[in-house]
Amino acid sequence: MIVAEKPIAPSDARKAIRLFRDAVNQIRLLQRSAIPRWSDGMTTWFADERPPEEREEFLLYNDAELERYREARDTLQRSIELNPYFPDAYVLLGNACSEIDGDNDTMLQYYDDAIALDPDNDEFHNARMSHHLSSGALDQALIDLGHLERLQSGYAESMREHYEKARNGG
Repeated sequence: MIVAEKPIAPSDARKAIRLFRDAVNQIRLLQRSAIPRWSDGMTTWFADERPPEEREEFLLYNDAELERYREARDTLQRSIELNPYFPDAYVLLGNACSEIDGDNDTMLQYYDDAIALDPDNDEFHNARMSHHLSSGALDQALIDLGHLERLQSGYAESMREHYEKARNGG
């Protein structure tokens, strides 16, 4: 999804950063308002000792919050249009696609774009590996684990444990 190299005007770069920060602030506000519901839902799941069976079983955001999240997602897209070389915007946009629409394929593409721009960012590899582990894509998770270990990331040890547990059927 990254566009061909193009020069970016300083004014566009500044505007892209402002848009990114606006989206981050909006998403943080949404998450703060949803945390009490998430906490209640997690308590219920653990009491029942089962994960949710359907995405709708545990409401992440209500309709009004989803609309604001979509607006934040659109703001992130505008930020990337102005400056396609800011990897953090891709990761946040990927998260939005997953949380709003359950579109993990698009999320992974945005994660890939972020990693292409910043291949030594351990947070990006950690996020992508977490998704691969949760979806059972262990070969892909192992690739990210290799990057985390090569980078001597603080995430490497715990992600190695998660990978081994997943590989052993846990």
